[in-house]
Amino acid sequence: MQSLCDIMQIRFCSQVNGGNHAMIKNFHQRVESLAKDIKTQATDLRFNSLVSFAYTADIVNRYLNTVLHKHGINQTYFNILHTLITHGGILTPTELSRRVFRSKHAITRAVDGLEKEGLVAREGIGSDRRTRRVVITKEGLDVVKKAMPYRHEVSLSAMSCLNEQQAQAFNDTLRLLRKHIIVLIDGGKDQNDKLF
Repeated sequence: MQSLCDIMQIRFCSQVNGGNHAMIKNFHQRVESLAKDIKTQATDLRFNSLVSFAYTADIVNRYLNTVLHKHGINQTYFNILHTLITHGGILTPTELSRRVFRSKHAITRAVDGLEKEGLVAREGIGSDRRTRRVVITKEGLDVVKKAMPYRHEVSLSAMSCLNEQQAQAFNDTLRLLRKHIIVLIDGGKDQNDKLF
């Protein structure tokens, strides 16, 4: 089996018309040097923790999407519906964007899909028809109610490797990290209490 470096070297060789030996050697040295720098950087606990966390988050999201999809549940849609319910059933698209950490464009697309399915409706605010709020419908409430057991089952399964004490410590750490990252995103403004 060929290593990634070997494969990249073969591709590089084909790109330089049969390959110039000096160029190939230089390329190989640069790859090895960068690999060494990456390994050195990974010895920093905070760096390694963040990379590991991001990688784990990707895996968890893939798992959730796969399992929930089997039950006909779109995770993004469910997160928006859940957020609406936990905030009185009505939010502006901007508020939704901030609370589910998606771009306004992504929220608009998701709300369009939810609206087509009859799970949310848009309503104007006062006389200004340009300003709209997203309101969960009865059908939206029914979908969330029906999906709750599946979501709970998936959560228990995914977190079953942690005991209660570990799960609590993990939750506390995630909350601390989430608040800190939100402050960084907001340019140092500590407004995260509004989000939790």
